[in-house]
Amino acid sequence: MIELRGLTKRYRDTTAVDDLTCTFRPGVVTGFLGPNGAGKTTTMLMTLGLQRPTAGSALLGGRRYRDLPVPMREAGALLDARAVHHARSGRNHLLALATSNGLPRRRVDEVLDLVGLTAVAGKAAGTYSLGMSQRLGIAGALLGDPPILLFDEPVNGLDPSGIAWARTLMRGLAAEGRTVVVSSHLMSEMEQTADHLVVIGKGRLIADTSLAEFLASQPAASQTAASQTAAGMVVRAADAGFAETLRGAGATVVAQDDGGLLVGGIDAYGVGKLALASGTVLTELSPRRSSLEEVFMAMTAESVEFSGGAR
Repeated sequence: MIELRGLTKRYRDTTAVDDLTCTFRPGVVTGFLGPNGAGKTTTMLMTLGLQRPTAGSALLGGRRYRDLPVPMREAGALLDARAVHHARSGRNHLLALATSNGLPRRRVDEVLDLVGLTAVAGKAAGTYSLGMSQRLGIAGALLGDPPILLFDEPVNGLDPSGIAWARTLMRGLAAEGRTVVVSSHLMSEMEQTADHLVVIGKGRLIADTSLAEFLASQPAASQTAASQTAAGMVVRAADAGFAETLRGAGATVVAQDDGGLLVGGIDAYGVGKLALASGTVLTELSPRRSSLEEVFMAMTAESVEFSGGAR
């Protein structure tokens, strides 16, 4: 378990992390999300003792990282896949980590096999692709077989099969009772991987909730016409005029490029009654929930520091 209590980091006039209090629990994959500049990496660095908090604390299993007797047996992390000596082989990189932490040499070959790098373990890490470097970083995080794992953008550079492998690995680690924290900007992947979400913006906590609850929590104040219907239904009708029939009944209707309608403000029974009364044949009537990306963008809209203008 990771407990953050009032965790704060200031750099002169800038507050990167602002009184952050939350708990990352074992047995689930927690997605640690936020826009660029939200403070995610700074939070991870303080959790791992690589930066000193201005105030508050970050505890791993009830202790600060610097107080752990053998850190890699307690917590493993992937923060920067390229942070390796480029002339050192993948195997020797892991051997150096194992030796410095008093871990058995056999563990090196075990994690190399687990991440699929056995065949290239003797090659210089500087020749690895980004995807291979990510796998090496994951191997390093797993080297001490720790109960706590933190991954910052772990699937960047992985191909589709590699992403699926990483997803299965992380969910499997959580199923073993470990605390698994994954920070990523790939919302579609987080939607398939995470059980729980901790969302921050401008260093402050926005949400600490299950994925299902987050998807149902889109704030009305920040909904656009399209997002108002995102959690409604997809309707297809033989009569193009049925859209006006729905609007006349008070429904929100947004026409899609493929000819379908995103409909909100009315339930499936209501749509069916209108179709029957107007003699309209429906070819599709299916629920559509908001995607994680849609809800995330709505929830963090006021926390985005870097946004481009429209052309």
